[in-house]
Amino acid sequence: GRPAAANAARERSRVQTLRHAFLELQKTLPSVPPNTKLSKLDVLLLATTYIAHLTRSLQDEEESPGEGLGTLRGDGYLHPVKV
Repeated sequence: GRPAAANAARERSRVQTLRHAFLELQKTLPSVPPNTKLSKLDVLLLATTYIAHLTRSLQDEEESPGEGLGTLRGDGYLHPVKV
């Protein structure tokens, strides 16, 4: 009855919020072409790869000031590694 409907509405809201958060995270990734469909796992893998890249760039900057951020290797896109 009513509790089941309230639970379903809460779950729909939770899923919608989570979906929106993943889309926002994907938009912040600089090397993902627009309108690319990615799974949540791929978005998380790309985000962690990008964070690692930024971390390495900052560490390199501390070691060699003035050289700026490094460039992304490959074709300019970060792709998740599927194992």
